[in-house]
Amino acid sequence: MNGHWWREQIPEAEEVLWVGKPDQGFFPPRYGWAYKAGIGLIALVWLASPWIFETARDFWKIFACTLGLAFFLWADRFIRAQRVYVVTSHKAWEFNKNLKSKELKVDQFLNFSCHRRRVAFDRHPFFSFDHLSDPDAALQALHQAREAAQ
Repeated sequence: MNGHWWREQIPEAEEVLWVGKPDQGFFPPRYGWAYKAGIGLIALVWLASPWIFETARDFWKIFACTLGLAFFLWADRFIRAQRVYVVTSHKAWEFNKNLKSKELKVDQFLNFSCHRRRVAFDRHPFFSFDHLSDPDAALQALHQAREAAQ
């Protein structure tokens, strides 16, 4: 039952049409290139550090930047691992195990579209299904819920 912790938050009257999770890889596909470039840049600075840093303070600055990047990578992966996207017969949900969950009512006025492994909801900039391996399945479930609402 550990993988279905979100089910208790859905009202019994609603039918689950689709369930999805964001990509669980270390680097999300959409931003992977930026993460890899940042790691490469920090590695290059570490390799060149004996020639460009003159004081211990400079060393601690690059050390803090390296720790900051490592924490950011870990936090992003942790948050994605705790997130589940659900489309029911009445609502679109973004469940977070440790953070506040979000919901949108699916009706004929809810507009949504697919943008590179992401389902975006118009007029709701802070609600989206990110890093999906199959966004078409989510779109199909959203269309089905919208048709049922009419």
